[in-house]
Amino acid sequence: MGFILPFPKRQCPFCFERFFLGDAPSRSTSAVGPTEPDTAVADFLNLKQVPDMRRIEPLPTTGFAKRWLRRTWISHDPTSDRKKVCPRCHMFLPHKMACGELNSEILAIVGARSAGKSNCFGVLVSALEGRYAREVGFSMFAQDTFSVDRMQPVSSRELYKARYGARLFSSQPVALDSTPPAAVNPDILIPLIYRMQFPLQPSQQITRPFAHFRALDLVIFDAAGEDLKDTVKRQQFARYIAAASGIIFLIDPFALPGMAELLPPSLRARLPQQGDAREVIQGTINLFEQRNGLRADHKIPVPVAVAFTKTDMLEGIVDHHSPILRDSRHAGGFNEDDCRECSEEVEYYLRKWGCSDLSHLVRTRFDDYQFFAMSALGQMPGQDLSLRSISPRRVADPLLWLLWKRGYLSRCPA
Repeated sequence: MGFILPFPKRQCPFCFERFFLGDAPSRSTSAVGPTEPDTAVADFLNLKQVPDMRRIEPLPTTGFAKRWLRRTWISHDPTSDRKKVCPRCHMFLPHKMACGELNSEILAIVGARSAGKSNCFGVLVSALEGRYAREVGFSMFAQDTFSVDRMQPVSSRELYKARYGARLFSSQPVALDSTPPAAVNPDILIPLIYRMQFPLQPSQQITRPFAHFRALDLVIFDAAGEDLKDTVKRQQFARYIAAASGIIFLIDPFALPGMAELLPPSLRARLPQQGDAREVIQGTINLFEQRNGLRADHKIPVPVAVAFTKTDMLEGIVDHHSPILRDSRHAGGFNEDDCRECSEEVEYYLRKWGCSDLSHLVRTRFDDYQFFAMSALGQMPGQDLSLRSISPRRVADPLLWLLWKRGYLSRCPA
């Protein structure tokens, strides 16, 4: 238990509602005990049948003084099975957020249907835990999220394995299909949540004299391309974009006009149904203008990473010495010089391919941006989605750039 600042609102990592932590009710995490229908959970998950869940403990109706105290003093009993929930959707809040110690940092990753988001998510999380935590110098721990099938909290590690790991990293790896829309698959409304801890930089040691490290809860939300393209569904299912402190656009280069013609006919015939990357970016801009009150003559202040996927298929199309085709290293921090070189190379090829309108859209509407190139799988899957192996390239570059921009990472030593 302890004091918290009374004015900042917290943001639910599930429905993205903003609220005062002291106004959040609680419910028991135990599977044993009386239950009641929870319409808030049913509405959030778009369920036809209202689930029975443990009763929400309402906050006492009190006077102004007690309500003010509740907003400045958060009590926490580690022996209790009760846990705070979001006042709107009734999802359990991450532990350190419920205690008032951390807020969730939402880094939105969006893209059209053909961009390969699910494969990028699956490989990214594995690479962060298995390679980049050690290479860059941070710690990463899975936090509790929620299981729609069991209607109870589960570890993000368990949910990750069910969604991604069981297929991508089995003895016979298989690529993932496109994410189904949230209207038919409420499970994708549930994010993966990971705690990331970073060593304090020298300047931060002065402003945080009693802290040992800086931490955030990273929320990874896998929205379907259809939900981001459709105006009504985007308002309903993609509020997280407007709440994000950083955005990664995943773009299939072969969805750009004329790009598919550069491939041999045998590969061209196997390309998935293409989505228009520019529609997704423009839809995000519209969402910011509508939900955040952004003026039409102002740029969006949130840093944006525009990442081209499937770069393994660009071999033979771009120069074989291009940084687009090689992996990056981030020894001890973010490799700014290497990623800037790659960004300039991507913009060069956009001009060469006659697609400079995309870079112009990003440059004129976003205040802080950079281009990236990545391959999550390192190869095109077989007809049956089978993979010989997984050899990612630059898969973490956009996220590391956003973490650097947010002050969690330093530049890697020269």
